[in-house]
Amino acid sequence: MQKANAEMQQWKQKCERGEGGVRSEEMEEMKRKLTAKVQDAESQLEAATTKLSSLEKANHRLKAELEDATVEMERVRHNYLPQYLQ
Repeated sequence: MQKANAEMQQWKQKCERGEGGVRSEEMEEMKRKLTAKVQDAESQLEAATTKLSSLEKANHRLKAELEDATVEMERVRHNYLPQYLQ
């Protein structure tokens, strides 16, 4: 996204100074394409952020379940295993 913005800014500056050799219509078309790329990148970023949040929640839940299972296993081992070893 930053790369697309930088490229858009660079071409804009060249055209404003008359160095780009690009007509106004071409400049507008390039601007539309770059804007579309930026919007696509923002959409992908938003989707990735949403997925990350979901994965972090699942990770937290699974860690809590593992901790509960570990505590239960230790409780059972402490309470019932000694009677089977006698």
